[in-house]
Amino acid sequence: MRLDVADARGIRRPRHPLRLFGKQGRELLFDALAAAGWLGYASQYVVRLRRGGGVVDLGLLLFVTLLAALFLLRYPPRRSGAAWESLLGLVGTFLPVLVVRPAAGGFPWLGAPIQVFALAGMVAATLALGRSFGIAPADRGLRTSGPYRWVRHPLYAAELAFYMGFLVANPAWRNLAGLGLHTAIQIFRIHREELILEGYAAYARRVRFRLIPFIW
Repeated sequence: MRLDVADARGIRRPRHPLRLFGKQGRELLFDALAAAGWLGYASQYVVRLRRGGGVVDLGLLLFVTLLAALFLLRYPPRRSGAAWESLLGLVGTFLPVLVVRPAAGGFPWLGAPIQVFALAGMVAATLALGRSFGIAPADRGLRTSGPYRWVRHPLYAAELAFYMGFLVANPAWRNLAGLGLHTAIQIFRIHREELILEGYAAYARRVRFRLIPFIW
C-alpha cells in the first residue's frame, strides 16, 4: 500500500519514506545503523588481531570503541540538519570499511607510520570533541581547544591522512576511488556543519584553515 499526503491544492503526493518513522523513530533507526556500523568495524579489527594484526589494528579497535562510547553519551543537539544529511554522514563514516581492500605492491613501511601518526591525531581530536561528537551535522556546542586551535576540522584531517597512509601501503584503483568519494562526502559535511554551528563565524576568523594549515 502506498502512503500519500495531500498538498495545499488537494493533490496527493507520495510521502517521503524517512518521514514515516517520525522524529523519534528516525533517531532510533540512525542510532541502530551507527551501532551496527561500529560493531562491524570492531569485529573486523578483532579478527585481524587474532590473525596477528599489528599496532594499527589495535589502535583502530580502541579508536572505534572511543567513538561508540562518545556517540552514546553525546549531547542532544540544539540544531541539526535534515534526515538525508544524517544518512550521508553514516555513508561518509563507514564507506571506507566497505570499499577499501588490502592490495599488493605498496609501501607498508611508509604507510604504517603515517597511519599510526594519523591515529594519534584522530584520538586527540575526538577527545577534544568529547560529548559534542556526532555523525550527523548538528550543533552540540562549538569546540575550539586542543587541535581545534590549529585547524577547524582536525578529526577529518587526521582521517584523511590515515586513509592516505592506507593507500600508500595498499595502492589500488578501488582504494583510490573509495578515498576520493570519502573525501568528497567529508568536504560536503564540513560545509554543512559550519552553517549549523552557533558562533562559527567568529571561530573561523580566528582559525583560518579547515583541514591543512596554510592551504585550506
